Amino acid sequence: MLKGILISIVGIPRSISDFVPDNGLASLASCLIKEDIKIKIFDFNLYTIFEEIYTEEIKNFLNIFSNKVFIKEEKPSLFEFMKLKMVSRHIEKNKKYYIEKLKNYIFEIVEKEKIDFVGFKLWAGDGFEWCMEIGKYLKIKKPELKIFGGGPQVDTFEHWIFEVGDFFDALCYGEGEETIVELSKFVQNNRKLEDIPNLIFKKNGKVIKTERKYIENLDSLPIPVYDADVYWRIDERVKMIVLDESRGCPNACYFCIHPKKSGKRKEKSIERIIEEIKFYKKRYGVNLFRFAGSSTPGDFLMKFAQRIIDEKINLNYVCSGHVNEYKELDFQKLKNSGLESIFWGIETANEEILKKAMNKNIEKKDMEKVLKNCKSAGIFTVASFIYPAPFENEKTREETIDFLKKTKPDSALIQFPGIYPGTVWFKNPEKFNFQLEKETYPLKVMNYKIKALFPPRMWQKLPYKVNGMDFKQFAYETEKFQNDVRKLGINTSISNEDYLFFKFSGFEKTEDFLKFNRVYFYSGDSKRLKEEVENINKNSEKLK
Repeated sequence: MLKGILISIVGIPRSISDFVPDNGLASLASCLIKEDIKIKIFDFNLYTIFEEIYTEEIKNFLNIFSNKVFIKEEKPSLFEFMKLKMVSRHIEKNKKYYIEKLKNYIFEIVEKEKIDFVGFKLWAGDGFEWCMEIGKYLKIKKPELKIFGGGPQVDTFEHWIFEVGDFFDALCYGEGEETIVELSKFVQNNRKLEDIPNLIFKKNGKVIKTERKYIENLDSLPIPVYDADVYWRIDERVKMIVLDESRGCPNACYFCIHPKKSGKRKEKSIERIIEEIKFYKKRYGVNLFRFAGSSTPGDFLMKFAQRIIDEKINLNYVCSGHVNEYKELDFQKLKNSGLESIFWGIETANEEILKKAMNKNIEKKDMEKVLKNCKSAGIFTVASFIYPAPFENEKTREETIDFLKKTKPDSALIQFPGIYPGTVWFKNPEKFNFQLEKETYPLKVMNYKIKALFPPRMWQKLPYKVNGMDFKQFAYETEKFQNDVRKLGINTSISNEDYLFFKFSGFEKTEDFLKFNRVYFYSGDSKRLKEEVENINKNSEKLK
C-alpha cells in the first residue's frame, strides 16, 4: 500500500485560528484515502510549540512586558525594550534547535512507516523557512522520497520557490484534490508529471508549468476527514470545521489573487453542506463552523439559513460577504439560523479609490446600509480596510473616518497594502502609485518574516513604496490610523472567527478576550491557551 504524509507548519501561533484543523489537508487526505492510499496529516500548529521554543525565563519576561503594554496600556522603558531585543534573539536561536528536532522527528516517521511521498502545505514566514529546511534534509537523507509542495505560498510565488527549494519533485498550484491523486500515481510510476494538471516542476533545468484545471463539481469531492488515526493530535485542536461551501470569486479586485487561484465561482449544493454539517456534528461533536469562500454567495446563504431553521439544526457559524450581494438579505433570519459574524471587505469609504485602485464597484450608501442592517440584527460586524490605499490623501482619510463614525462596525481590521505576484497591483505597480523592482521583488517577499514581538514599523523593510512612502513611513501611517479608529470606540483586532471563539471562551467582554489573548500568545503561555481551547470545545458542546 502506498503511504504518504501531509505537513503544515505556520510557525509560532498568533491566534486561536491557528489551532483550527486544516480543511485543505483534510480534503486532500479524503481523496487519497478513497484511492486506498494510507495518509497521515501532521499539522504542527499547536500551542505546545511554545514549550519547545520559549524557556520559562523568556515566558516570564514576556508575560510581565505584555501585561504592562496590553493590559495596563503603559509604554515600556528603554531598558525593557532593549531586553526585548535580547529575548527576540534568544527565541530565534531556539527556533533553530526546534527545527533540528523536527527534522529528525519527521525523518524517523518516514523511515519507520516506510513513507513513499511527503506533501508540504507552504505558508509565509517562519513556516516557509522551516519547511525548506525539513524538505532539504529529507531529500539528502532519502533521495528516492518524493516531495511535493502546495498551498498559499505556491499560488503566490509559483516557480520562484525553486530558488530556495530545489528538492521539490513538483509544486501544485490552484486546486489540489484531483492533482494529488494523480501525483500518487506518479509516485508509483503510472503517470508522467507532464500529463498532470496544476503542476510546476523542473526538467533538465527548465521550469515547466502544466495547464490549470478547475474542479467544476465540488459535490463530487469526498467529505474531508478528521479522524484521529489520520489527523495527528486532532484532540488538541479547536472544535471548529471550515466548510468549503464555494470556491472562486465573481469579482476581480486588483489586490487579490483569489480569482486566479479558483476561477469562476462554484458552489456546493445546500444538500451537500447540510450533509457535511450533520456528519461532523455526529462523528466529531463539532458545532462551530466557518464558510471558507472569499465571499459566501448571498442567495446560497439565505437558502442555507432557511434549511438550518426548518430542520432545527443547532450550530453557530461565520462567513465573509460582498456588499452588493447582501443588500436585500434578511439579516434577522441569518442571525436566527446561528450566523454570529460576517467579515466585509470594505477597504476604503472613498468610491474613486474603490474603483480606480481596487476595481471594487461598491457605492458608499450600500456599504452603510449593509453594515447597519448586519449590526442591527445582532450579527458581529467586521469590516476590513486598507490604509494607506493607493491615491490616499487627507481628504480620503477623513472620509473613511467619517464612514466609521457613522457605521460603527464592531471591529475594523486595518492593514497596509500588500502586493503579491499574480495580482494586477504587481503587474502594473506604477499605475497604482506603487514603486518596486519587479525582477527581485518576488524572492524578497517570499522569504520575508515579520518580527511579531515588535510593531510593524520596526519590522524588516518591505521592498516597495506606497504613494511615495517607504515601508517605515506607510507602516507608521497605518498604525496612526488604527489608533484613531480605536479612539472612536471601535475594536481593531477581532475577526469574525475570533468572535465565535470569544463567545465560547468564558470571557465576558470582547475587550478582555482580546487583551488577554494578546498576552497569552505574546508570552507563549501554552497552559492558558490549552485551557482556552478546552473551554471553547466544552462550551460549544452545549449547542447539540
